[in-house]
Amino acid sequence: MKKWKGVLTGILICFGIFMCANVLTGCSIESNDEKKLGEVDFTVVPEESIPVELKTIIDERKKDMFKTTFIDNDSLYIIIGYGSQPTGGYSIGVSELYETKNGIYVKTEFLGPSKNEVVSQMVTYPYIVIKLDYIDKSVVFK
Repeated sequence: MKKWKGVLTGILICFGIFMCANVLTGCSIESNDEKKLGEVDFTVVPEESIPVELKTIIDERKKDMFKTTFIDNDSLYIIIGYGSQPTGGYSIGVSELYETKNGIYVKTEFLGPSKNEVVSQMVTYPYIVIKLDYIDKSVVFK
């Protein structure tokens, strides 16, 4: 009987080690998928250079917050809108834009007007249009 307890204990220990190895390996694979391959070159598109079809999409959605992408020829556009704001003076900056094995990650920063800044007292719809060379990967908004 003692022999079987020893065998059973050994099996349980081996099983525990096996499960720990699987969990640790699984986690490391997932984190490798999100590992940065590199920064992505991009430009922030001025309003006068936005493609007409994209301007239409923005106008339809600008009242609410939105995040979308648009493909035109060999370019990928990433658009982030922050909905209606009570005044002017808002700005948006790109804080991260990088590629991983599985996607393109983008993070923007939305800045309001400073307390001393003179701003227009009308509703505005701040958004940013980011243009990059087309990459056939999903865009992940952070």
